[in-house]
Amino acid sequence: MKTNNKAMLYEAVSEFIQLHAFDHLLDNELAQLKNLLKVWYETEDANELHFMTQKLTPFLSKANFFVETVSPAAIQLWFYALSYNNIPIGNMMQDVTLNNELTAY
Repeated sequence: MKTNNKAMLYEAVSEFIQLHAFDHLLDNELAQLKNLLKVWYETEDANELHFMTQKLTPFLSKANFFVETVSPAAIQLWFYALSYNNIPIGNMMQDVTLNNELTAY
């Protein structure tokens, strides 16, 4: 049985895909993200889950929060889902800040 936390992350990533937050990824990168998410969601073994989380995190950090269809509620769900699944969000926030600074110039 899948935990609510895993389901929350699965839903958040699916929503961000629908909201076009990953449209900047190449087709093969998006396919990898979807595949890793599916495998991560179905993983029950704690060691394997940790390994899959490490593989999934770099893809999750590529979410684009500045797409006009991404709402504050979607972003809130995104960060709740990441934190409840012990996925580090610190580097993602640095990426958001860097991207925001780059687009300001």
